[in-house]
Amino acid sequence: MPLYGTLDITRDPRRLPTVANLDTEAWALPKAEMMQLLIEVPRTSTEGLLPKAMHPALPSYVIAAFTRYPESPVGAFNLAVLRLGSRAGAHPRGFLLGALASTEAAAKELRSRWGFPVEHGEVKFTRRHDRVMGTAKKDGKTVLDCALVDPQPVAGSDVQYINWVTAANAPLDGQTTPLLIQVDPKYAFHKSERGKPQVSAFDASAWNAGDITLADPIIGTCCTVDTDLPRIRFVMDPLKPVFQGTRRIRESRADE
Repeated sequence: MPLYGTLDITRDPRRLPTVANLDTEAWALPKAEMMQLLIEVPRTSTEGLLPKAMHPALPSYVIAAFTRYPESPVGAFNLAVLRLGSRAGAHPRGFLLGALASTEAAAKELRSRWGFPVEHGEVKFTRRHDRVMGTAKKDGKTVLDCALVDPQPVAGSDVQYINWVTAANAPLDGQTTPLLIQVDPKYAFHKSERGKPQVSAFDASAWNAGDITLADPIIGTCCTVDTDLPRIRFVMDPLKPVFQGTRRIRESRADE
């Protein structure tokens, strides 16, 4: 029997971001610097964090990512996110648990356009010769301090970024209800590196991550990419398996 998440996001919709509409325009985000760390976590610590429509990843892991966006419609900003490794049907996905943006304007737009659970905080992205570092603070407290150690060049084709899924209230068929929203950026790689993840501080509660504890590092990458936040193409019923509850909003990215 397939395994499913146990989280019912419909029980407390007030805690979810609210999307203004499902027809938001795409954002082009050129020359973004993106550090992504994959870290294994105990399966028992992830219980209750994944919506019922999705499958847990085996083994369980989280994705901690810091991105510096030098250009966007709301100006330059840094973004830190924590995603839970999962699957939507057969497709690997990262379910967004929490996020911090370095500007209030970015936090507001990411919440209302794509339904990211973003708050305004202090987010730093620092590159040194032997490591790339990310630090996130919320209300003055460090909630994530991590690094990619000893980065080595690799081909962009060796790096895989999986699509995001976020939970939000969104209007559909004349009603605003909790939905799962897929966000599927594209990536054109300019520079790619791989190294060892290192985490020196992590506060699970600040990322809506329950009792998650970090275990063994899996892999880390840092890439310079031309990317985007696209128009929304798919939403999912949070209580049904995705093969039953997926709704196509537009046919393809060519509609952007």
